[in-house]
Amino acid sequence: MTWLPRLRLALLILTVVVLQTTVFSAGLRVFGVMPDLGLVLTVAVAFYLGPERGAAFGFLTGFAVDLFLSTPLGLSALSFALVGYGAGVVQGGLVRPSRWVAPVMGALGGLTGGVLFVAIAAIAGRDHLLALSTARVILVASVYDALVAFAVFPIARWATRSPRREDQGVPEHRWSGASRMGGWGPDRSITSGRSAE
Repeated sequence: MTWLPRLRLALLILTVVVLQTTVFSAGLRVFGVMPDLGLVLTVAVAFYLGPERGAAFGFLTGFAVDLFLSTPLGLSALSFALVGYGAGVVQGGLVRPSRWVAPVMGALGGLTGGVLFVAIAAIAGRDHLLALSTARVILVASVYDALVAFAVFPIARWATRSPRREDQGVPEHRWSGASRMGGWGPDRSITSGRSAE
């Protein structure tokens, strides 16, 4: 991964933490519950980068979120890292992603992340989170996460995309699209080959 995607991802972490602690915390709640933007972003990044990078990104995002919570430091970092790894593994098993993959992954990630957060918190001595009201919050938040995923996944795709070879100063061979497109002959221009990717 080059420096540009890393910079984009760092800026996304900052943006998500700011939005979570200001805009969504102040007023964009549904039934008193706000989405977990950092968790949805972790799922989306893991979807595009795989389990190892998803776990690393989840840990960094969770740690940034932990700085603004009253729960033990590292709780979100650990649960986000586990969800990021799991989302990357699930993505690797998908035969052909559909347009519904973003909300489904967002909802499953939110649900899994919420359960992991509560379970790890209970192990750390925060037993008060083991309540029926917590289950309601996790369910509502996972539905909210599914809706937010429609916007987060395209942003994560843009952020994880490496610059094209020609943008890095390396000229691309005119027929390089043929080898990637598998059987498409040289009568296809490189422009149409890129649009098909």
